[in-house]
Amino acid sequence: MLRSIQQGFSNLAKANPLKNGFRFENQNLTWTFGEFDTHSSAFAYGLIEQGWKQGDKLLLLLGRSNTSEAAAAFIGAAKAGITVIPFRSNDQNDIEKAINIINPKGIVFSPNQLINEAKFIEVLKNLVPEAWQTQSGSILKSNKFSNLKWLIHTGFYSYPGTYKFRESLVYASRNFNRLSLPQSTGPIAAVLKNGSLQNYSYQDLLKMSEKVSGSQHVIVSGDPQTVTNFSIVLGGLERGYNTVLTGGEKLNKVQKILQYYGNYSLVVDDSVLVDQQKLDVNNLESLFVTGDINKAQDIFQKQALQF
Repeated sequence: MLRSIQQGFSNLAKANPLKNGFRFENQNLTWTFGEFDTHSSAFAYGLIEQGWKQGDKLLLLLGRSNTSEAAAAFIGAAKAGITVIPFRSNDQNDIEKAINIINPKGIVFSPNQLINEAKFIEVLKNLVPEAWQTQSGSILKSNKFSNLKWLIHTGFYSYPGTYKFRESLVYASRNFNRLSLPQSTGPIAAVLKNGSLQNYSYQDLLKMSEKVSGSQHVIVSGDPQTVTNFSIVLGGLERGYNTVLTGGEKLNKVQKILQYYGNYSLVVDDSVLVDQQKLDVNNLESLFVTGDINKAQDIFQKQALQF
C-alpha cells in the first residue's frame, strides 16, 4: 500500500521533536525534527491558503545557499500534494523553455541569484513583465505562462507581483486550524530530462535514501536542490539521522565542517570536485558521489560509491 508523506516522518517528528535533525551550515542554522515539521507545514498551509491543489507543480529556481528554504519548500509542498521540480541554468532561454514545459503554478526563486551577469529578478522582469503591473496580494496573470499564478522569493526586499518566502508561511495552530493537509500518494518531486518530466513518488525517494541509512550523520556538499539531495532530506525525516547541508562550498570549507562530526557519510557532486587538492578526512564511513567517481576518490582518498 502506498504511503503518504504524512504517514512517514511526522510520526518521527512527534516522537523526537527536540532532537537536532538538520544543520544548514552556510546559514548557521540548526532545526530539530519538530522545528522542521513546523516550518515545512507552515509552507504547506501557505500554499493551501493560496489555493494550490493536489497535482499542481512548483518550480524551484533557488541559489545554492538557500538550503533551509529548499528543504522546507520541498517537504512543505509534498505535504500539500504539490510536485516540486528543481531546475538550474545560467541561460534565460533555458529557463523560459523549462517554465513552458513544466507549466508550474508558482516559482520559488532567489532574486539575487546571477543568471550569467544579470540578477534573476531582472531576468524575471523580462519573462513575466505582468508581475510589475500586479498589485500586492493579487493573483498573477501572465500572457506567456497562463498557469503561472504565484512568484515567491527568498530576498529581503519587496518586488511587485511577488511574495516573500517568509510571508508565504502560515503557522497554523494544531487546535484552531481551519486548514488541512491531504493524504496524497502522487509524485512529490520531478526532474526535467530530455524535454519531459520524470516523476518521483515518496517511496521512490525513500528507496534512494536507503544507501545512507546506516550513518549517524549524512553530510551533503554541493547543490542542495536536486532529487538526490531531496531523497536524503526525506530519509533523515523518516529514519532519524542528522542531515547536514553545506550548500555549494569549497572543499577546504567542507573539510572544516567534517571535523565536527563522527560516523558520517558524505555525498558530493561535481560542483565541489573542481578543486584538485587531496583531502584526508577522519570518521568518514561512506563516500557517495553523483558525478565523477574517480575524481572524488582521488580528492577524498576513499572508495566512492555512485549515489
